[in-house]
Amino acid sequence: MKLSLQGFVFITSSLGLSTINFAFTLPAKAAIECEAGNIIYYPNGSLLTCILEQNITVQVSSSLSGISNFPCRGKSYISFDEKGQFHTCELADDIQITTGNSFETCSAEYRIYVSTSDDGNKSIICRQY
Repeated sequence: MKLSLQGFVFITSSLGLSTINFAFTLPAKAAIECEAGNIIYYPNGSLLTCILEQNITVQVSSSLSGISNFPCRGKSYISFDEKGQFHTCELADDIQITTGNSFETCSAEYRIYVSTSDDGNKSIICRQY
């Protein structure tokens, strides 16, 4: 059986597109280990809050303000908004919050509150319990 060059190019192109499509359509998974019996969900099934099993670092990305990392303390509550976006946790380590040309230190054991608007602006608030 002879395979023409056109047929070969079509088949290899189709296989390549299928591979690319497969690679980019797999669902993303977040690994948050919560203590059993301390998990609360929104009616839509997304995680509202839970008590973390161990310390984790949450990475929040925004189109305008880039990537921020928040070290969240284990054995304390973490919460998310209805869209599944990180909202708050107790800090495991000190962090610095930069606003314009100034920065503030948010101490470990303080709560960090994060929200990102639809236009990509990130708001970070640090409060003592």
